[in-house]
Amino acid sequence: MTNLQTCASLQDATGTLEYRLTNDCMFHVVFQKNPKALLGLCASLLHMHPEEIRSVEVLNPLEFKKMPTDKAFVLDLKVMLNDNRILNFEVQVIDEKDWPERSLTYTCRAFDQLKRGESYLDVKPVRHIGFLDYDLKNFTPEFYATYQLLNVKNHEIYSSKFALSVVNLNQIELATAEDRKYGIDHWARLFKATTWEAIKKMAQENEYISSAAETMFESSQDESMRIFMEGVEEANRIRRTQERRMEEAAATIAKHETLIAENEATIAKKEAIISENEATIAKKEAIISENEATISKKEAIIAEKDEEIARLKALLENK
Repeated sequence: MTNLQTCASLQDATGTLEYRLTNDCMFHVVFQKNPKALLGLCASLLHMHPEEIRSVEVLNPLEFKKMPTDKAFVLDLKVMLNDNRILNFEVQVIDEKDWPERSLTYTCRAFDQLKRGESYLDVKPVRHIGFLDYDLKNFTPEFYATYQLLNVKNHEIYSSKFALSVVNLNQIELATAEDRKYGIDHWARLFKATTWEAIKKMAQENEYISSAAETMFESSQDESMRIFMEGVEEANRIRRTQERRMEEAAATIAKHETLIAENEATIAKKEAIISENEATIAKKEAIISENEATISKKEAIIAEKDEEIARLKALLENK
């Protein structure tokens, strides 16, 4: 891995990236510091031409050098576009199993923007855009998906002012012709890039990605930024470890539950066999009892006949 402190420029950088754009600290820093890169990203995701964007402003800038390094921060990026639209960007690399609820919460917070006395008609459109490095369960695989409120019967849009989008960084191969037309797949590949060589190659093809790459390089050299980015990586490592342990524990529990179920099934089967045997024995005992009763009855009849014969003999002898 190249020591970036020895590199004079992005063109000198080689080797594996320590901090990718999927590091939400890196993401926030790059697009907070670089309006050109942010403009290019917004234009791509909204299917706009860069010339259509007159202004782009970060509404929640962070001063990393003044922030304590021992605390975790939510590093979403809130942006005002052309003074009339709010975008909220978020990067997630670990599936917390709550993305729909989480993204709705952020979108609703941004949508609740009116001040006292303002008209509901003045509410600005809000769009939450998530970059996910995992697949959403129970959703059809898709590269770039957008969701809106609509009538479930005729699909009529309820309001175009409220929308949520998801860029699935694991499904770039599913990018549509329109996604590729606006270069959304190129931005996704920048997020997934793991080497400076790959980033430099992409930078040659797009001026906005080139600008973002320069800021990535500069931020990677900034020691104070590296502290925060490493903090994010360490937090993610801990969460992955916890998730893996939970999955292993769940697998162990599932295995034990399967064994218990199998044992219970075996016991139930044996108990059924025992019940069948007991029923068979009871049936045989009933037959034996019936036979014994029949024998007893026959013996009684024989005894009666023997007595009759003895009586008749006695009568004959007396004559």
